[in-house]
Amino acid sequence: MKKEDLVKMSHEEHQAYHRRIIYVMIMLMLVLFGGATFYHYVEKWSYLDSVYFSASTITTVGYGDLHPVTDLGKFFTVIYLFTGVGIALYALSLMASHFVEVREESWLERLEKTKIRQHTGTVWGKIKDAFNYKPGALVREYENSIKRKK
Repeated sequence: MKKEDLVKMSHEEHQAYHRRIIYVMIMLMLVLFGGATFYHYVEKWSYLDSVYFSASTITTVGYGDLHPVTDLGKFFTVIYLFTGVGIALYALSLMASHFVEVREESWLERLEKTKIRQHTGTVWGKIKDAFNYKPGALVREYENSIKRKK
């Protein structure tokens, strides 16, 4: 596969991520404002209170200052919680994975541009060289010092 094909495929994948994020955000807004409309008509709340309650429910904040009082409102809230939280978490995970992918691509591009040198010496060898460590010379010096003492 040619590099141009890979770049084209990567660009198409990038666009697919953007489309998916847009679709999920649209779904999230539909769920948010759909729930707000439901609460507005069933619970007789103002539209601002309905949007506020819907947003705090989807984000699992739940301040407790508003709560549904009708049976239909309570039943809807149970279903709304699972649906809204699921969509919100999916949107969050989709955005996070997109940013991780973009970051990974930028690091891979940087790595491609960097020239990696091969080091023949080991870290231990560099430490020995830094301290001028010569084991043969040390052994001879030690043996000579023992011979002198005798």
